[in-house]
Amino acid sequence: MTMKNYNLSRLNKRVQFGTVKTVQNLINGTEKQQFVPLFTVWYGEYTLTISNTISLTGTTATTNELIVVRHDSRITTTLEAILDGITYKVAGVSSDGELNAYDVVTLTKVNGHG
Repeated sequence: MTMKNYNLSRLNKRVQFGTVKTVQNLINGTEKQQFVPLFTVWYGEYTLTISNTISLTGTTATTNELIVVRHDSRITTTLEAILDGITYKVAGVSSDGELNAYDVVTLTKVNGHG
């Protein structure tokens, strides 16, 4: 997927990427999952037609969000992202290896701690 024609000015929102770690409450000893931010990048929204969505995912999953970021090799499927206060798992990264390239990042909503 080539993104050479994506307008840089559309990258006008911020997304935080990070990991989830188990932390212990020092008062009562309970454990909970907590998002730990690693880095923040600018992103823009990306939309597909319904037929593209079905062909890519096999379904019209409404829990998916597609964003465009400048190419960043730190973004992998091992990370989670916080977008507008909602936690997502990075489900896929479609990278463009060209100079000044963009990546399309597929995010899937996380249930439980988001």
